Amino acid sequence: MASKRRKAPKTAGRPRKDGNNLDLDRIIDAAWKVVDRQGIGALSTRNVAAALDVRGPALYWHVKSKQDLMSLMIERAIRDSLRSPPPDLPWWEWLRAYAREQRRILLMHRDSGQIASVAPPTDHMRTEIIPEALAPMLRAGVPRAAAMAAIGALAGFVLGSIIYEQSKSARKFALSFSPPEQTFEQGLDFFIAGLRQRGHDRLP
Repeated sequence: MASKRRKAPKTAGRPRKDGNNLDLDRIIDAAWKVVDRQGIGALSTRNVAAALDVRGPALYWHVKSKQDLMSLMIERAIRDSLRSPPPDLPWWEWLRAYAREQRRILLMHRDSGQIASVAPPTDHMRTEIIPEALAPMLRAGVPRAAAMAAIGALAGFVLGSIIYEQSKSARKFALSFSPPEQTFEQGLDFFIAGLRQRGHDRLP
């Protein structure tokens, strides 16, 4: 009687073409690499699949579309920016540290401002990230409506500064007045001072 054939042992190596070794972190890393090398125009599920050495359909188990992919890229960048500021800072200093870290992380990647401007917020942004961003102000007694407005306005300020800085023509124009880092810091000072002054009788 012929003996049964033994199965070959699994060995480490390149990802399988069916995408079984994929996870969202690997996909997001590959997506940023595509953008960093070639710009937002090269971002597609096909190019990301090629960078991961998997078939295109393998990505659709994890991301539904290019738009979905961009949303996940920005979600992770914002989530990472929440990890840096110490939670025991006064709420206004926490906002300052959060804004700086968000800007730093997004400026690590080419065209991140453009991606953030068109990426729809994910469900996790609404249910996890925004509540985490609100927490330092809410703990300090800032009214929820004021805290929501502050986070929204801060996001617009950071994103606008990134888009402006990543535009070659806009950056060149801005440099004729002051370095982008200095402009951002002064704008952040004005923003936070305005928040504290406007709500001096209601905010801690």
